[in-house]
Amino acid sequence: MMYNSDNFFAEQSLLMVSKKLLNEMSDSKIIDTLLKNDFKGLPQKPNWADGSGLSRYNLFTPQDFVFILNKMKDEFGMKRVQTIFPTGNMGTLEGRYRNESGYIFAKTGTLSGVVSLSGFLYTKKNKLLIFSVLVNNHNGPATEVRNAIERFISGLRKKY
Repeated sequence: MMYNSDNFFAEQSLLMVSKKLLNEMSDSKIIDTLLKNDFKGLPQKPNWADGSGLSRYNLFTPQDFVFILNKMKDEFGMKRVQTIFPTGNMGTLEGRYRNESGYIFAKTGTLSGVVSLSGFLYTKKNKLLIFSVLVNNHNGPATEVRNAIERFISGLRKKY
């Protein structure tokens, strides 16, 4: 799911978690449970509609994504995180971040007019940065936005 985006699988996973924890398949009930428990410390309360990531009603801030990524790092460790997220030129990053392969571990997100990238970046000085970039309501081609984000991330790696 992280290497090759599969929104149907993501939705089904959320429903399976619901069945396991609540003994029923309900997006709304499992989302409410997760927000009250696992994600109770989110900086901003998100609007979370489903597990697919395709709904325009799913509204998380970059700060929320950084919170979740930091929680993943703390709970799973970076070695595990590196096996979950694609690195440069792999999965949803295929054709991108070739120079950062092995240094970036991130997931893309795209809707019409929205491009995002969230993940982990090891800098040239071996500092770990947790980041989330969200470009919303752009009018140009998504490729141009992705190129600009790639230049920005590459610049961060060099500078820090």
